[in-house]
Amino acid sequence: MPRHKSQHKASKRECPVCHEVKEFPDRNSTCSTKCGNILNKEKKASEKSPVSTDSNETHEVSGDSWTISLKETRIHTLEALIDFFEVNTEEWDVERFLVNKWEIGRKDKRQDLVWKSGVADGYVKDSGKIFVEPLYQVKAWLKKKVLQITVREELESLKESAKRVATSAKPIKRINRKSSNNLMEASIPDLHIGKLAWGRETGWGDYDVRIAEALFDEALGTLLARTESYSVDKICFVVGNDLLNTNNAEGTTAAGTMVTSDSRFHKTFRIAREMTVRAIEQMRKIAPVNVVVVPGNHDRLATWHLGDSLECYYHKYKDVVIENDPTPRKYFQWGNVMLMWSHEGQVGKRSDYPLLMATEQPQMFGATKFREVHTGDLHQVRLEEKHGVRVRILPSLSAADDWHSEHGFVGNIRSAEAYIWNKKEGLIGTATYSVPNQSATQK
Repeated sequence: MPRHKSQHKASKRECPVCHEVKEFPDRNSTCSTKCGNILNKEKKASEKSPVSTDSNETHEVSGDSWTISLKETRIHTLEALIDFFEVNTEEWDVERFLVNKWEIGRKDKRQDLVWKSGVADGYVKDSGKIFVEPLYQVKAWLKKKVLQITVREELESLKESAKRVATSAKPIKRINRKSSNNLMEASIPDLHIGKLAWGRETGWGDYDVRIAEALFDEALGTLLARTESYSVDKICFVVGNDLLNTNNAEGTTAAGTMVTSDSRFHKTFRIAREMTVRAIEQMRKIAPVNVVVVPGNHDRLATWHLGDSLECYYHKYKDVVIENDPTPRKYFQWGNVMLMWSHEGQVGKRSDYPLLMATEQPQMFGATKFREVHTGDLHQVRLEEKHGVRVRILPSLSAADDWHSEHGFVGNIRSAEAYIWNKKEGLIGTATYSVPNQSATQK
């Protein structure tokens, strides 16, 4: 019976994988499925590694400079080059990037060879087709981020050093009381330590670092005394919210606005830190303290640094927790109570806060009944309610400076408040301290 003839043309030629001369269909690249799988694997490997030889890869390091380049490659983007050389972009900056492109054309040729006694005999046939392949040469000049690396290493070293020498505090003997399910919130926003105001210029009252510090101590002591009748299981102490008037040694806010300052930033920062530690120690005598660090529009970065210092200081304390994540809003749940703190500033709308709370903390939102947002920034008292969420704008102790006086933002009652929250009933008590002399300066 005659053998069935294949419909596909076949020719006798060498298999590019096993190098045996066989007859197989012209449409196949190899003589068998096994050889075809091997060829496919080689193609995939070559696609993953665009560089044909190691000589195409060049490194050149000189001091803090590093030059990397590839020749005859298919890589043609900076991202792919950085990925190929595994460059750590936290340590290296790209100063310059260069890419050259050229194309190589070749004719498609078909071999028709016969092997006899290990020797190839035959000819190469030109199919007439032209194939064009693009090739690239890429090069990048990198510079080490010396300053950033040094600062990062120094900060980590200081933090580790501070944690090593931090001493465990002696347990405080508090009066044994039954659980009250009460939380005290102590929040004194917008103190603006470092603000300078001259009463003769503003028409309202003097204000400087020492005045701010004294007012804070007096306000906190008064609030603690006025909430003494309540037994509390925990205290939330809100720190930040423009505690500092400036964000850096240049005397500007986080947005870069120059403001009138009383003293050098480093001195002001130290006073703020010592004052905050003094306040925490005072509150520890009453109950364990959760310190919630909220960034302001004046002191966004400085506040984080303050919280970082407090973390080092209280690293080994069991009754003090520092919450200093660099997030613009902070949340806290106390039974049926949900609290959110935000400085607001120029970002966001108060009418959006109910939806924002539910979006960012859906589980907490669903598990609570009494929900409040406490903000600062406006230096006045307001209370708004929408969909069962109250937005409470808190007052400030600071006096009007020249800018506020010039724009007519004066006369608000300078005060501070504390709140008592019950796990079941929500807000059950409020205490207020007001600066005794609220009148304008008498000339």
